Amino acid sequence: MFQLYKKRNFNDLINDTFIFFRLMGKNFFGNYIKIVGGFLLVLLLLVYLVGNVFFENMFGGMQNYEQQQMLSKYFDDNVVYFIIAGGFCALLILFISAITYAFPIVYLKLMENNNNNNNAPKTTDIIKGLKKSIGKLIVFLLLSTITFLPIGLLLGSLCVLLMVILIGFPIAIVIFAALSCWISLSLYDYLNNDNGYFTAMKNGINIMFSKFWVHIGTTAIFYIIAYVIQGAIFLLFYTIGGAITMMNIEPGNNQDTFSTLGILMLLSLIISTLVAYFLNNLIMISQGVIYYSGREANENNSLQADIDLIGTDFE
Repeated sequence: MFQLYKKRNFNDLINDTFIFFRLMGKNFFGNYIKIVGGFLLVLLLLVYLVGNVFFENMFGGMQNYEQQQMLSKYFDDNVVYFIIAGGFCALLILFISAITYAFPIVYLKLMENNNNNNNAPKTTDIIKGLKKSIGKLIVFLLLSTITFLPIGLLLGSLCVLLMVILIGFPIAIVIFAALSCWISLSLYDYLNNDNGYFTAMKNGINIMFSKFWVHIGTTAIFYIIAYVIQGAIFLLFYTIGGAITMMNIEPGNNQDTFSTLGILMLLSLIISTLVAYFLNNLIMISQGVIYYSGREANENNSLQADIDLIGTDFE
């Protein structure tokens, strides 16, 4: 069983995140797919249907003016439909994202509660934990619009100004990692305890600053990993699409080429969407490792757990 409460340095935070997935990855992602998989399939199906129409007509309109006019008329005649479909997709994305952010927190909390009997979290228990967290998650989201959002906009504007000079890029990375780490740790504290929102914010920033550069560095590393993987997917499909276009394009007969290019772009969008949700779990688990490491430094929970186990063994 993975040890949550443990004092960790930079290498430990990185290694233990990957150790978690080596030990618990099958159970973790198995439960994630059971809970979120159906909603993800619906979302990906909608992305495919909308994307297929969009790319097919976009590339068709590049060669045929009449088709371009028909596409424009089609959108004008179905504005209400697209607004409803777009609103449904937005709500579905928000719902899946909320579960994706809460799922690792609930999962680790169940691991903490089951630590003495070494039982992996069960799907039914995770669903119960998610249901209990819905209200607090909504409150966190709403209050974040008047706290973290203005802070993020202010720091983002500062980063844009700093990027005028070369040194602004590493500073921007530090600011982004710090804000992301603070939000994640606050969310962990808010969902795990009976603390109020602003108390959770205070606890989150205290944990972050307890080992500032270690925690910020860890956060930045995992975001970089996520962006590199997603960037590689886009680059792969872009390279394949570019190669196909260069090899097969012929004056007056480009329909098949553009159709293939549209399919590749659509596949890239679908796979990137799916991968993004799974990578978000990687980031949130890394933040959970930071959270429990920070709590261990302040509370010595592992020592208390060892004492409890000694009492159990004695009995």
